[in-house]
Amino acid sequence: MAPVQPALKAFTFSDGHISFSYPASWSVRTERGPGREGPPRQVEAIVSDRTGSDLFSVSSGADAIGCTAGPAHRTVLDKAATPGMREVDGTTPLFLFIVERITGQDRYAMAIMNPRNLQEGDVGSHCTLLVMGNGGALNRVIFDQPFYPVAKSAFPNRQAAKAWMATEQYAQLKALIMSLRYS
Repeated sequence: MAPVQPALKAFTFSDGHISFSYPASWSVRTERGPGREGPPRQVEAIVSDRTGSDLFSVSSGADAIGCTAGPAHRTVLDKAATPGMREVDGTTPLFLFIVERITGQDRYAMAIMNPRNLQEGDVGSHCTLLVMGNGGALNRVIFDQPFYPVAKSAFPNRQAAKAWMATEQYAQLKALIMSLRYS
């Protein structure tokens, strides 16, 4: 018997550019992006599960100025094409679940990213900034880990991360990310 698919809701940013689907038992709240005076241009949508735990964040209209990177050793755990998103240069971003070894610790990222983040081995750390027609779009699964300079890993080891990939939560988050559309 096939697993029961959850009922879905749809969310669209007020500017109409980015939309996605998410489980009906989850919720979405929006917040004004940081550091802007006047009318909000960057808006962040934060998706929470039924318990109120924040799971995913995506922004629309960010200042698309770029990312900084440091040395990392990357392993790709999962990847898929995301046909609903296309950067202004025509690049189709990819869904990626990656682990990067940075300063002796594993750091996990799950998001839509530029294909340059597919390269494995010794690389510059990942970036989830996508350059879209209305500015930048940032997105990420919110793992229980603070980012730089001190971070604890989201999983005790890579086997735990791979085991999480077989869970309902992973499937729902991946489906949400894969449903992202830009128009």
